[in-house]
Amino acid sequence: MTQITDNARTVLERRISIKDEEGEPLETAEDIFIRVASNIALAEANYCKSEDEFAQKAAIAEKKFYTLMSNLDFLPNSPTLVNAGNELQQLSACFVIPVEDSMENIFEAVKQAALIHKTGGGTGFSFSRLRPENSTVSATSGIASGPVSFMQVFDKATEVIKQGGTRRGANMGILRIDHPDILSFIHVKDGKDSLSNFNISVAITDTFMEKVEHDQDYDLVDPKTNGVVQRISARKVWGEIIESAWKTGDPGVVFIDRINASKANPVPARGPIESTNPCGEQPLYPWDSCNLGSINLANFVEDGKVDYPRLQEVIHDSVHFLDNVIDMNKWPNDKIAEVSMAIRRIGLGVMGWADMLIKMGVPYDSSEACYLAEQLSSFIQREADAASRKLAVERGPFPEWDKSIYKDDGIIRNATRTTIAPTGTISIIAGCSSGIEPVFALEFKRSHYLDKDPNKRHEMDEVHPELKNWREVNGSSPIPSYFRSAMEIDAKWHIAHQSAWQKNTDNAVSKTINLPSAATVEDVRSVYDLAWISGCKGVTIYRDGSKEQQVLFTEQTTAKEALEARPAPIRRKLPKERNSITHRVDLGETETFITVGLYEEGTPGEVFIVANRVGSSTRGYLDSFATMLSYALQYGVPLERICDKLIATRFEPSGFTGNPDIPVATSIIDYIARWLRRRFTENHDNAEYISRPTGDMCPECSSAMFYGEGCTTCASCGYSKCG
Repeated sequence: MTQITDNARTVLERRISIKDEEGEPLETAEDIFIRVASNIALAEANYCKSEDEFAQKAAIAEKKFYTLMSNLDFLPNSPTLVNAGNELQQLSACFVIPVEDSMENIFEAVKQAALIHKTGGGTGFSFSRLRPENSTVSATSGIASGPVSFMQVFDKATEVIKQGGTRRGANMGILRIDHPDILSFIHVKDGKDSLSNFNISVAITDTFMEKVEHDQDYDLVDPKTNGVVQRISARKVWGEIIESAWKTGDPGVVFIDRINASKANPVPARGPIESTNPCGEQPLYPWDSCNLGSINLANFVEDGKVDYPRLQEVIHDSVHFLDNVIDMNKWPNDKIAEVSMAIRRIGLGVMGWADMLIKMGVPYDSSEACYLAEQLSSFIQREADAASRKLAVERGPFPEWDKSIYKDDGIIRNATRTTIAPTGTISIIAGCSSGIEPVFALEFKRSHYLDKDPNKRHEMDEVHPELKNWREVNGSSPIPSYFRSAMEIDAKWHIAHQSAWQKNTDNAVSKTINLPSAATVEDVRSVYDLAWISGCKGVTIYRDGSKEQQVLFTEQTTAKEALEARPAPIRRKLPKERNSITHRVDLGETETFITVGLYEEGTPGEVFIVANRVGSSTRGYLDSFATMLSYALQYGVPLERICDKLIATRFEPSGFTGNPDIPVATSIIDYIARWLRRRFTENHDNAEYISRPTGDMCPECSSAMFYGEGCTTCASCGYSKCG
């Protein structure tokens, strides 16, 4: 078995392993792979005529499947790793639940979604069939709430269901661009914490994009009456989508007509596809599902080239594995079972793409990389098709093959074979880069909540192994360009990779277009326009810092990965009895005592301020400041960031302090912030006060004046005696 990383072991133990009654893991990585392989191999019984034949084929399949996983060449989606061989036995990651325009159907959809979330799956919904807000409900003479209002119900239901015991449920909400409530939908996530368990996307039609191009109005249509209720500027609505995405990362868009194009919709008789799974890579019919798995491309580089013969073997074995998963699945309900068995959809994808490029010395942001993406994806699609056709000869085609787009091209086992999915959990297990994303960062801390104690946050240090190897050989030499990370790569190359992989993928491609925090609305517009022009089936962007909480952190920047669910803020209270320290400072004539309450590990969790010889107003705002500072610390706001915002706050009392480390302060709060930073963080400098104070006070703002660069200057407001 291939050695796994410490980070992989942590994830396997906390997210995947069977637990005892105390929540402690009972399985090693090897145990998990044996459990899954042996369970999925049991599907061979459906295609054997005798017990002896079954025993032989199951043993061969089990060894093959174990080798796939233990070598980290291929891993199935998380529900398969968690549930195979367990009581739940729900093995799929993706589902779409239809939402019809009746109260009964809406809440039936809520119920079915809750049951799916409980087993570890994610759900997608199209709310486009719901009548718009404020329209009449004839049965009750009431007024309709509209899609956005009902989405809040789905969101709240998701909040209380713990997905598979490891994470909260994930949802995709989709609304057609021509729905009368489209503007409310576009801006639904502008407010804080709105629909925190949803990704949202607008279903964009070809007609709409033509109207955008020609700056024309288009129709908003009531889905209940099919009547036109309003005409509105297409370009204006496109602009609002882009501006909201710039602010919050939502909405994304799906180009719904491309998803339903003749070569993309495998069984047209099933009706048009209206929604996707939570990350958008899996368009699905109502009550449809898909089980996913990804090949670790980082393992298929030999002497700087792609090892195509070994990759071919792994593709065939992986398709076999995923087809068996369909037979071994315990479906959430009979409707999902019927659709899933009728079309036998699977989604074989990849991870470690960026790692493969690094091993080959190819920059992600290069035409060479995009050309290789087309060649490689074409090979994977071709071999996945061949594997599925081989299985069809042995086992028969999927039941609705004669109604499908393949009926004139020979039998095939699975209605779709390939998908490029996000691989957040399984790429950590495999120790590779996620999906087809560039490497997020060469060195970073991965932050998450995986402990039984929800107040305990974990940070895992990660250094890219290829960078580590390169440094051992090259020391401090300049790092080659093929080590560029996501935030160093222009957005056009992100889209170029998505487009290259989409050309040879049955379903769709999950890809986040990472943008720096300084990116403008026009930058986002360029990304969305380019995604349309390049033939993508959808697009999602993430502008650094536009989300409140992120799961990956670097020293230079921060970014959200692939669309993992955000944990809610958690307050970490101090123990009933705790240690504290008290610090005294005399600022002018004001004697001030700062008391800091400490957690067990010695980090600050609360602050009290007592200042003598100040009025009631000053005492009041100091009390309020201390309270808010304490809450910020307990909710995990980094102390250094707090201090950086408070340093140089100016008001009386101010002046000399008697503390040689902080000789002058512009206010009590300025002093407290700088003292806290020196006392409790690694940042012990005071660069903004490195020059010695002159003893003069600034005539503009009363702050201390400093001598530096040949002149007496105020560091606070910029006043200079030199003019």
